[in-house]
Amino acid sequence: MSLVSNLADRASGGLLTKRNFERRLNRYLGSGESVSGDGEILTDAFLKSAGRWLTHGSQDVASRNGLSDFSDAQDFLKLWNGPGSLETTLGQLNTDGYAILDTKISPEIVAELASYFASAPCTLTSDQELNMAPQDRVVVDMENPLAVKYSVDTNAILLNATVRKMLLDRGLLQIAQQYLGSTPIVDIVTAWYSFPSANPSHEAAQLFHFDLDRVRWLKAFFLLTDQTVETGAHVYIPGTQRDGGISPELLAKGYARLEDHEVANYYPESQWKTMVAPAGSILLEDTRGLHKGISLQRDHRLMLQFEYAQTLFGGEPFLATVPLDDYQDEYWNAMKESHPAVFGALSR
Repeated sequence: MSLVSNLADRASGGLLTKRNFERRLNRYLGSGESVSGDGEILTDAFLKSAGRWLTHGSQDVASRNGLSDFSDAQDFLKLWNGPGSLETTLGQLNTDGYAILDTKISPEIVAELASYFASAPCTLTSDQELNMAPQDRVVVDMENPLAVKYSVDTNAILLNATVRKMLLDRGLLQIAQQYLGSTPIVDIVTAWYSFPSANPSHEAAQLFHFDLDRVRWLKAFFLLTDQTVETGAHVYIPGTQRDGGISPELLAKGYARLEDHEVANYYPESQWKTMVAPAGSILLEDTRGLHKGISLQRDHRLMLQFEYAQTLFGGEPFLATVPLDDYQDEYWNAMKESHPAVFGALSR
């Protein structure tokens, strides 16, 4: 095949992917129903356009869905007390793809959540074969961990009243809405322990990668232990969340884990941002950018994470199996009544 023919075929394939992505997204926005293959076309669209088609799709979603007034939400975390702090955070997110907030959650909340998760049921993640079924649950063993990662059961996380208040905090909802361009939808609620391992774990996301959860999303990470280089600091490459921000040579490898030396060929280590921060710190991040967790050398790391999505296109909601009515408190029910779109992943 000639070079001209090859380029023509690639261009034709890209155009077909773009049309399929736009058609499927429009169908989803009209029906609200996911169909098989949505996730694959989302990934293909990102890889073939370096993110540009997802950005165009996000703009379409924003024009349809509009904004919400969150003035009735509780200012539980008190994130934006300083003048201009919200705007500064939004600016850093748009430029770099991440922001470490000045405000921290209190030591009392850190201690409460750490104690609660220590007795919660978890699933295990390991690069090695585990002698247990996927549905099995265990409690974390700090002294003799069975795997590099323990993921706390999602239903158990949401049964905690403090987590629910944090999830529906006015400041988080406001910044997520402004970053996404339309009403945020609670899409992922997760917490996990990480433990030392001989090598970086593929399964525990300890190699560079980018996420493709939805068309557009924002994640909030709450550090419940001190995060140092030895205890699993998070690493992010600023600017790689933007359209064209990831090298075409890396995108050509597909939706894959990437070794440090592969990434360093295009982004020298001097450009990498290592997030060393104390317990209680809050990190906001667009994980479409290149990132990883450093494998631990000692101790353990505990993290709580929320994801706010602009739309649930791309596959069934991660929270689809969580029973919404299990959580009965006045604030949760009031927010469910006044902002049903925020609960879209939970209400199916």
